Amino acid sequence: MKYLPVGLNIQNKQCLVVGGGAIGTRKVENLLRAGASVHLVSPEATDRAVELARAGKITWTREPFRNDHLHGALLAVAATNDGGLNARLVKAAKERGVLTCDASSAERSEFIFGALHQGNGLTVAVFTDGADPSLARNTRDRIAAFLSEGKGPDRPAAG
Repeated sequence: MKYLPVGLNIQNKQCLVVGGGAIGTRKVENLLRAGASVHLVSPEATDRAVELARAGKITWTREPFRNDHLHGALLAVAATNDGGLNARLVKAAKERGVLTCDASSAERSEFIFGALHQGNGLTVAVFTDGADPSLARNTRDRIAAFLSEGKGPDRPAAG
């Protein structure tokens, strides 16, 4: 096991996501579900991220990443399609003691996001140590299907 699965309380904690594409937007939504105060830095963003910013649910800075964007962040997520930029963000964050996730490189990440499912009064996270996100998602979906069949904690399993 490379990563320790933990529940981290990030309620009202500043979290930075750099990259407004589909992956960055997914990370933003996961952080919001956990109650984080999310700052997105990206010149462009998905329609969903723009919607979140317009609704005041996130702060969106429409510019390229600068090291000072890390000020006050507990954790930072590099979610751009530029490996060099992601590496630069990770390096700058580590120098400042900010926990980092590089969505393009599990090796550079200090933490990773599991494939998450919430429902029936519980949260399930599936990890593959960053080796196979597709396997994690497929496993999460199988668990979600199992739970939706009424076998979750709120309903007794048959048999």
